[in-house]
Amino acid sequence: MKNSLLNTNPHLKDASKRERALTRNIESSSAIEGIRVKRDAPTGRFIAIKSNPTSCCPVKKKDR
Repeated sequence: MKNSLLNTNPHLKDASKRERALTRNIESSSAIEGIRVKRDAPTGRFIAIKSNPTSCCPVKKKDR
C-alpha cells in the first residue's frame, strides 16, 4: 500500500503550515466565486460575510 499524501508531501507534514495553506486556499477560492468568508474563532468554521448592499454605489451604464 502506498503512503498517503499527508505523509509524503513536505508542505503538508507540518500541521501549522498545512492549516495556514488550507485557510488561504478556502479564502481565495471563495473570493474568486464572489463570496467573502472569515473564520469563526470558537468553532474554527468558515462563515460567509454578507455584504451591505447600501455600502457601495450602483454602477451606471455609459451612453454609447
